[in-house]
Amino acid sequence: MPLNFGVHLPTHGAYRYSDILKASVVADALGYDSLWVGDHFYLPKEVYGKIGGDPNRPDKLDAWTLLAAVAGQTGKIRLGTRVSPLPFYAPARLAKTVTTVDIISRGRVNFGVGAGWFPEEAFSYGIDWGSHRERISQMLECLEVILELWKENRANYNGKYYSLHNAPFWPKPVQKPHPPIWFGGSSRAILEAAVKYGDGVLFPSDLSLEKFGELVKEIVEISKRYGRRRKVLLVCSLSYPDGLGEKPSEWITKTQLYGKWGADSVLIDFSQADVPPNKAITVLKKFSKIVFPNKVSLNLSN
Repeated sequence: MPLNFGVHLPTHGAYRYSDILKASVVADALGYDSLWVGDHFYLPKEVYGKIGGDPNRPDKLDAWTLLAAVAGQTGKIRLGTRVSPLPFYAPARLAKTVTTVDIISRGRVNFGVGAGWFPEEAFSYGIDWGSHRERISQMLECLEVILELWKENRANYNGKYYSLHNAPFWPKPVQKPHPPIWFGGSSRAILEAAVKYGDGVLFPSDLSLEKFGELVKEIVEISKRYGRRRKVLLVCSLSYPDGLGEKPSEWITKTQLYGKWGADSVLIDFSQADVPPNKAITVLKKFSKIVFPNKVSLNLSN
């Protein structure tokens, strides 16, 4: 299968709604496979300094509301969060939100999920912040509740964190049996969750080839242990310009290398450096013109 390409856009700093919408429409028209946005109330101060934002006014647009708006203005590109921290959400509310965006987009949602990584964000809004193991447990239980709502006409669930009692859930998502589930991260617990529940893994940006290769081997080993036959799709993310490079020759070389090591998709991540929206659009256009014609030969592992 050919290597796919996606885009991660910031939803803060210089990236206002109009800028994000414009870049999303361009990415859709150019043939990018997926568009991802982060799901946070706000981010650490150093992030805003790095991208040219104001650390004293840590802005951030709501991810799912934004994706709903983008869905109405695009036609093919898949839309997802990278990623939604499930312990921050009431599962029934998130299930309804994701379903609604799937309907608006006519079945183009990628459901990116995680356990959260920024404790200050949780403390600010009175959200419990347990250990990594506790957050993973709550994440999985939240996901199980959402899957139960998507599957059953009336759902019941009795867990440690959540419960359902003959809960009706209509309408159902457009995608069957449900939108694809993507886990964000690289811990052993996340990789196991992806093998058990997911369609793919969204790795952190700018992993070295060596580290990426180690994680690919780990995914294969876990899949064998669980008896999973369907491949877990793997997405590597390269920041622009540091991870991806600025020269077209670097773009081809790096995407070819990650494809050879097992990546199914490569994201261009504009959220790690001060890249103005118009510059991001210019890069997307140039990248698609140079790299897309070679995409069939880039994933040499499949």
